[in-house]
Amino acid sequence: MKNFHSLLRLTIVLCLISLPFIGSDCQDVLNQINNQTGTLTGTWTLIYNAGTTLDICPGEQVEFPNETGGVATLTCPSHPSISRNYTVSGTTLTYTESGIKYDVAFTQNNELVLSGVNNNRILYYSNQITGTKESERNETVNKLSNSSSNSSELK
Repeated sequence: MKNFHSLLRLTIVLCLISLPFIGSDCQDVLNQINNQTGTLTGTWTLIYNAGTTLDICPGEQVEFPNETGGVATLTCPSHPSISRNYTVSGTTLTYTESGIKYDVAFTQNNELVLSGVNNNRILYYSNQITGTKESERNETVNKLSNSSSNSSELK
């Protein structure tokens, strides 16, 4: 019985000593989640549309000229480009005319993820489409080319 209590006491002490180390690892993970690693500026191509609203044209291209706001150019394949004013506050991108809002995040592969705040969309964009991804995207675009909705609108 005395050995059991000694073992229990030793286990408790070791657990207490390890807490600061475990806590620092958790903080590192939280810091990675909260820190944006990409830049919104540039031309992005839609590679995946998730959520419950799947109405964005496949292969939509969006060009954001500035991190904080400006005029974005949205282009669906085989359709004319449109321009939309946008602002960025913190991690929230807002298309000013429609009021559509997205949380902005980036994956480890530097893909842009727009998660709908006031809509049910989750949009994944890449700024590098090459090889197999390009042919798969073109195939999807050809199959679904009748959709002309873009991410700045609700239908």
